[in-house]
Amino acid sequence: MKLDKVIAGYHKKIVVRDVDLNVAPGEIIGIIGPNGGGKSTILKSINGSLSLIGGSVLLDDLDVSKALPKEISKVMSVVTTERVKPILMTCRDVVSAGRIPFTDGFGRLKEEDNAQIDRAMELMKIKELSDIAYSDVSDGQKQRTLIARAIAQDPKFLVMDEPTSYMDIRHRYELMETLKKLSDEGVTIVASLHELELALSYCDRLLLVYDDGHVLVKRPDEVMEEGLLKQLFDLDEDMYDKVMQSIIGTKNAGGTSFFTNRNCKSFPCHDVPETEFNCMFCYCPLYDYDDCGGSYVWTDKGIKNCKNCAFPHFRDNYSKVIKKLKEKMYGQGIKE
Repeated sequence: MKLDKVIAGYHKKIVVRDVDLNVAPGEIIGIIGPNGGGKSTILKSINGSLSLIGGSVLLDDLDVSKALPKEISKVMSVVTTERVKPILMTCRDVVSAGRIPFTDGFGRLKEEDNAQIDRAMELMKIKELSDIAYSDVSDGQKQRTLIARAIAQDPKFLVMDEPTSYMDIRHRYELMETLKKLSDEGVTIVASLHELELALSYCDRLLLVYDDGHVLVKRPDEVMEEGLLKQLFDLDEDMYDKVMQSIIGTKNAGGTSFFTNRNCKSFPCHDVPETEFNCMFCYCPLYDYDDCGGSYVWTDKGIKNCKNCAFPHFRDNYSKVIKKLKEKMYGQGIKE
């Protein structure tokens, strides 16, 4: 996917400008920024529902501004914030609608279509909703059904506007793990997210959309190391410190990075290379978990320090901790 000098807005009024972005296959791009800044405008420009004021959007060799909707639907699926109200349709019926671009003139589903529908519902953990009327399920279940519909299209590009809307914390993490799985299979994902911790943890790069219409493309670690969230959301010092506490569990200080707080009084505290270290483990939710596999001690500074941790403090292990936490909160059977 390539965005080349994209200028977008409504009725010739520019909302975002000069958006340049080359997205590799399987990459997850998160879009973050204040409300009204233009996140949805960029997504609508990508999926072709909003005509560009300038520039171009390419899906491989397909120019979105010149392509027919059916051509786009065969390679891209979309999850919007608009709530659909299907009449007399079960949740499976709604998910099945994702296969319409590939059906014949009578809308008949083939065996491979049903296989894609089954997989999508399994990925979103809504198989038990198959025969339940879409109108009768909760808002969170409706959102998971709509995401399953998008997955059922078997897209090469998946564009999502606030996909975690209406979801509780468990299903938000499960969704992000599902998106990571799809990205590993080569699906390119572009999504706007309000949960900064999810955007920073799961996205390969972030598109920062500012109120004045300009954008920046940065890696998550660059966003944190350069302190970009403060300006992006126009935060005062107290607000910014609270945001940092919610993300890395400690007050922000000069030199603090996303994964490693070099200003911590106990740093360095573990025999792990700094380039692979994750300070989030110092706030590990598994300290009181009987079978975490390791042990810990209290330091004279009142800090819990892991010993013989079953999840050594490498960045890539944090998802395993999250999985273990889910098991702790909701019982066994939570899959990777």
